[in-house]
Amino acid sequence: MLDSRNNNSKIAQWITTIIVCAIAITVCLSDKYNTQPIIGLCIVFILLCIIGLSYNSKTIQYFRPLILLCSLAYFGFISDNCNCILFYFQGSILFLSGNSFFWLSFVIILSILLLSVIFGPIWCGWLCWLGALQEFIFKENRWKLLKTEKIQKILHYIQTAALLSLVIWVIVSQYPVLCTYDPFISIFRLRIFNWLGYITIPLLLISSLFIYRPFCRILCPIGWLLYVIQYIPFAAKLTTTDCTNCRKCCHYCKLDAIHNKKINKTCIMCGECKKANCSHIHL
Repeated sequence: MLDSRNNNSKIAQWITTIIVCAIAITVCLSDKYNTQPIIGLCIVFILLCIIGLSYNSKTIQYFRPLILLCSLAYFGFISDNCNCILFYFQGSILFLSGNSFFWLSFVIILSILLLSVIFGPIWCGWLCWLGALQEFIFKENRWKLLKTEKIQKILHYIQTAALLSLVIWVIVSQYPVLCTYDPFISIFRLRIFNWLGYITIPLLLISSLFIYRPFCRILCPIGWLLYVIQYIPFAAKLTTTDCTNCRKCCHYCKLDAIHNKKINKTCIMCGECKKANCSHIHL
């Protein structure tokens, strides 16, 4: 039964990759959609498919820092367009509330969700430039309190509350309000746009030194969505089989997503646990 399910999953991944590549090539060659951010995102989606297909290969793991660096450099600092994933999320809310102007934002978020169902939450662990910024700043998690399973649940409750607050705020204002206060935009544009930035930017940078991806774990709405879709029975995710509780993988998991012989839904499939060379962890 396990082999049959894995084979069906692999077939679905290959079919999805072919479709994504075909759409991406069409977009890149089309004059109608020949815009910098759309082409860049199409390339990112192709990369997501390639990473998903080769995830179990040890070779692909060596390229993860480079992929994250390129994503951060291009979408964060080089691109002149607003490529903040938080803007796309807010745009999706506005589209669903009746504002057709933000249809592209909805398509982008929906694409990320669908690809994450097929390949797992690779977007967060390999391609998100917001997560990449925090990851490259991170030095060492000195707060052992954050490693417990109970704390992970509390952080998820905070993340849920933050998401609900943001959704209500955007719907009421009918505007992507978070863009005004987003510290990532100020960092990427090398400019502080309002007084709140003098608080949020140092807070983000300093917390990222000691906590692995603090924004991703506490506030990111995309992280919350990818957490939820892992409840879908056929959604791709890392799991453990016949775990011996040697806890070698726990040593490598910076996100502290492994507890009681199982991998929690906070996992972003960064692949760090594979450094333990454990045969009990699989996709």
